[in-house]
Amino acid sequence: MKNKLEIFSTKELKSFFINLGEFFDISTKSFSELETFSDKKNFSIVFLDNQSRVSQKTIKNIYENENFIFVCKDLSVLQKFSLKQKNTLISPVSINKLVDIINSFINTKKHIFKNIELNNQSVTNTRTNEKIHLTQAENQILLKLFKEKNVKKQTLERDALQIRQDLNTSSMESHLNRIRKKLKNIRSHFTISSKNKCVYLEIINQDILG
Repeated sequence: MKNKLEIFSTKELKSFFINLGEFFDISTKSFSELETFSDKKNFSIVFLDNQSRVSQKTIKNIYENENFIFVCKDLSVLQKFSLKQKNTLISPVSINKLVDIINSFINTKKHIFKNIELNNQSVTNTRTNEKIHLTQAENQILLKLFKEKNVKKQTLERDALQIRQDLNTSSMESHLNRIRKKLKNIRSHFTISSKNKCVYLEIINQDILG
């Protein structure tokens, strides 16, 4: 499953990111959309040059958002928008380095639901510090559930396991059962349930947990 990547840029800067489609599920947007952009689930990258028509106020508002990274065409652009080195890259930068940096940001981001923190392919009980490792597939499944809470099973199979809808497989249920056991082992306050062809996070009665 490719991670989603929102890209804000101009047509003139298209060559900067055209190859990122090989590594991410990219969606390109204009700078005008940046001012009202409120998606906090997916990672975003902003390509800037001296012709970029975006206000410094807009840049300032999103600069502290941990889901954003800026790529400036040169040092003068960084200075124009009063950016700092944090979350900012200066061209030229190789596509491989850019991919590595984006993946590093995505993989180290913490996702929290109830008493469980999902980070860097492991889940941790934030109250007891109990921790358990996840496989790549388990991580992708849980990450999507953390983001959306309720997902159609076919969508989960397609996005997390890359299973075609015309295939009859029990692979997803096997993964879900393993995740349930791991969550139970670290005393999670929620579990994973399935109903009406949907998979969702379900809160566990605190009395049951003891």
